[in-house]
Amino acid sequence: MGPRRTLRRAATAVLGLLLAVPVVAAPAVSAASAAPVSSLGVAAQRREDVKYYRVRSSYNGEPEFLYEIAERFLGDGDRNPELFELNKGRVQPDGRVLEKPEEIEPGWILILPEDAQGEGIEVGPLPSAPATEAASAPAPAPSQAAAPAGEKSSPALLIVLIVAGVLVLAGLAIVAWLLLRRRRPAAPGAAPRVPKQRGRPVAAAPPSRIFDTAAAWTVDRALRVLVTGAGAAGRPVPAVYGVSLDETRIVLRLAAPDDSPTSPWEAVENGRVWQAPLRDLQALPAGDVGSPCPRLVTLGVAGGVRELVDLGQATGIISLQGDGAAARALIASWAEELTTSPWAEGVRVVAGDVRPHLAGGPRLTSLGGVREAITEAEGGDGDHTVALGGGPAGLPASIGVLILGSAPGGHDLERVQQLAGRADAVWVVIVLGQTRYDRWRFAIAADGRLDTGALGITVYTGGAGRLARK
Repeated sequence: MGPRRTLRRAATAVLGLLLAVPVVAAPAVSAASAAPVSSLGVAAQRREDVKYYRVRSSYNGEPEFLYEIAERFLGDGDRNPELFELNKGRVQPDGRVLEKPEEIEPGWILILPEDAQGEGIEVGPLPSAPATEAASAPAPAPSQAAAPAGEKSSPALLIVLIVAGVLVLAGLAIVAWLLLRRRRPAAPGAAPRVPKQRGRPVAAAPPSRIFDTAAAWTVDRALRVLVTGAGAAGRPVPAVYGVSLDETRIVLRLAAPDDSPTSPWEAVENGRVWQAPLRDLQALPAGDVGSPCPRLVTLGVAGGVRELVDLGQATGIISLQGDGAAARALIASWAEELTTSPWAEGVRVVAGDVRPHLAGGPRLTSLGGVREAITEAEGGDGDHTVALGGGPAGLPASIGVLILGSAPGGHDLERVQQLAGRADAVWVVIVLGQTRYDRWRFAIAADGRLDTGALGITVYTGGAGRLARK
């Protein structure tokens, strides 16, 4: 592009801005005159005394949720939709808004109905939340709001002229800068400028964390309600290999069909699936019991549904293949979930040849080689017999997950197969790569798309996309 062409384009842009100024000025004056009314309305709303409650981090040892708050202050947990409607979309002190009935955060301020009663209720003007300057600005004096239209026209015209002058000067400065830049010689030895290429898709970087803390507490409580209900009914807890969670319900996928669920669970698909509304589960007690799925991890999210799987149900080696960076990001997320989620208490993670090394607390051991990790899982001395007592839900007292960054071979592969095939299911083995003993084979793409193969679930570890079932 020559200097003349550059000059013509810049002049055209400046002219367009000048023509747009008078069009924008009229609505701006109208909006400015209307602003005092809306600001006054916001200020009046904040001055009004209301009943409200500050959400705590826990109540009686449990995270707070709308059903429990409605039951405590309104005498009826079924009035929780009323609380949701009162507070839906309101900006909270942390800048977030209430969008889902089952997701509230400590420190949030909930408006309560006038008949709410109980300890912890505060009465007064609603505490301020983050807002725009326009909403929080004080209203102008009445004399300014009542100024005649004739007195406004001259200042408005002056403002338009000033803005136009500034735009002209800015346009000329841009033109001059472009011309000088084009004529400036390149520095000696400098690399030539490469024009930007358009239209090429860029692969999204895999997420470092795919599980959600709020969803984790919801899943954990639902599983403890399941165990508590089974104990009260005097029946065994069904073996769960998969969990699906959306905004209104939770679905359990059973390893063996069971068409006699405890309330409020409902059996579908000939007893292979149990489902229950989250609202009904919130009203039931969740005792201090162990989880039936301590090695539960999040696969990903698709179509608004969060999919989790219990690695402990694999009864063999789990193979993770595909894009290396995406696979390493996924196992790093699993390692974090296995050592921090509320259902994974007591689970130990041992990793070998995973680069970069996995970071975590005292329950995670990251070693440099595959053979070192296998020896660590065997007990430190190659002895395959480890004495373990009974634990919750019929599991050993100590269980673990062995993660290998490359496929072992020869004798090491046989050692891994013996660990994964133990009758007491102490160890789950995940291998980045393929072996002849694979029980589950997962494949992950660079964009985070995860195909679980025989499990029939396809999700996106980045939380986008649609759920596809085979």
